Amino acid sequence: MAGLFVVAAAMGWAFASYSSAQEHDRSPPLINADYIRGLNLVLNRQTDEALELFVRMAKVDEETLETHFALGHLFRRRGEIDKAIRVHQNLLARPSLSEAQRYQALFSLAQDYLSAGLFDRAEKLFIDLCGSSTRKQAALENLVDIYERESDWAKAIEAHRELEVITGKKSTQLAHYYCELAEKARLSSNLDLARHYLKSSVRTESGVFRGRLIRAAIAQEERDYAQAMRLYEQVLESDQRMMVEVLPQLIECYQMTERQDELADYLEQLTLDNIDAKQNLAYSAIINELFEPPLLRACVESFIMNHEFMGALIGKQYLESLSSEDREQAILRITNGLRSLALSSTRYRCIDCGYSPQRLVWHCPSCKLWETIKPLRDFQFERLIS
Repeated sequence: MAGLFVVAAAMGWAFASYSSAQEHDRSPPLINADYIRGLNLVLNRQTDEALELFVRMAKVDEETLETHFALGHLFRRRGEIDKAIRVHQNLLARPSLSEAQRYQALFSLAQDYLSAGLFDRAEKLFIDLCGSSTRKQAALENLVDIYERESDWAKAIEAHRELEVITGKKSTQLAHYYCELAEKARLSSNLDLARHYLKSSVRTESGVFRGRLIRAAIAQEERDYAQAMRLYEQVLESDQRMMVEVLPQLIECYQMTERQDELADYLEQLTLDNIDAKQNLAYSAIINELFEPPLLRACVESFIMNHEFMGALIGKQYLESLSSEDREQAILRITNGLRSLALSSTRYRCIDCGYSPQRLVWHCPSCKLWETIKPLRDFQFERLIS
């Protein structure tokens, strides 16, 4: 495909040259022999020799400019970043470039640096490209990508605000940037600064949801357990998949206020005619080693007894035949085994691209989307038979 692409470019160049010459003297021009030799070198994967030849030609042949851009892109796509950089640097050295051509070469070189992980060099070029009316939006989008990779949330906010002015669209990502800053401030015990950042996170539904988790953690650290409980419960009302993250904190808040009876009532109300809630509670109880209140043990036992795989593996009738004490011990051993399985398996998954980290992160490093990584709510039993 790469060879055909280059050949097509050469044919287009030759046709354009031939048509132009026809208008003057109708005599067919001769295609530069070095150009044909360069194409043959590319087709034969002799890219080093082809690069040397095309670089020499770029200094004297004005007609091959677009082909050199295509060649640089081809090198970058193939992972030969050093060659792509050299092509675009040599193009920039040409004094006859128009302003549009210069911006195109700068943008291509910045992309080369970005692909090579040279973020500081790429950042500098993309900042320069913000002065171009045609390249500014693309440059800002690439700057946002760099700042996200470097976790430079303040610069990401600044770049995104400029993008909003250009596109006229409000971004949900800004709320997450402020949440990242708030979480960083909270972990450094600067709670006032964390609250300051959280004020800017409420511009989207995502920001409100994640902001509640951070506010709950702040309230818990300040021993305002009643406020923390309300916020954790609001999180569960929005998304019960967060049960595995929230339940341990919620139980601690109820215990610190000596309101265990209210906790039992809350969990019972949560699971009333809700099978998913019971499964979420069972999974969270197993992962976090939670055995109180008794409703959690009941959810775990029900989960194990009625699970299709475990029922076939262990035998529901066998467990039912045991005495209460023996059954409790058996359930405890199974629970420990399930916890070990879960902690050695994938516990989270991106619902967009399938990326599977071991802990909850808000920004998927694979597809670059926010808030797509969710906790799993079942165990990866296929690992037992693989």
